[in-house]
Amino acid sequence: MTGVKRNKPGFTLMEMLLVVLIFSLTSAALAQIFVNITRLQRRIAYNAILSQDMRFIMEMAVRSGRNNFIDYSSQPLANRTSTFRMLKPNGDVIEVMPQDSATCGDTTVTNCLMMRENGGSWEKLTAKRVNVKFFDVYYRPPNNPFTDPSNDQQPFLTFNIGLEYMAPNPTDKVFLQAQSTVSSRVYQR
Repeated sequence: MTGVKRNKPGFTLMEMLLVVLIFSLTSAALAQIFVNITRLQRRIAYNAILSQDMRFIMEMAVRSGRNNFIDYSSQPLANRTSTFRMLKPNGDVIEVMPQDSATCGDTTVTNCLMMRENGGSWEKLTAKRVNVKFFDVYYRPPNNPFTDPSNDQQPFLTFNIGLEYMAPNPTDKVFLQAQSTVSSRVYQR
């Protein structure tokens, strides 16, 4: 019996090393997929917050522009400005403009969008961690067409706004831009 080999059940060392290597590579790939999916889910959530804010701001601006007068008190109006001023039919003034982080009460952003009526207190329109990159308002015509008989142009406004979600991780920041043009339904003639 001394020259006979006996088959013992089990795996060789090479087979075990190969299995451990395949398991390690598969685990590393799955971990990377999990990290990427988690990052994508965060970006989708940030984008949803940003989209909701953008829809709210644009709807509020378009509704204000459609149902009120353009405030021509500081004539002629600049071609492009970051302040949105409208007069309600009862004479109240609506102002919307970007404000700095100290006024916003949110240190994660550099600018937020705020609104006030009749010189009252400012109310924040943007959510926490939503930074206003730009808020441009274009007025046409620059002079009041209702007091200038030579100007027969319907007054309208164009809003251009860029919002950025200030995520805790800088690589997860999300940027969204929108533009809309609206003409007033309220006529003074």
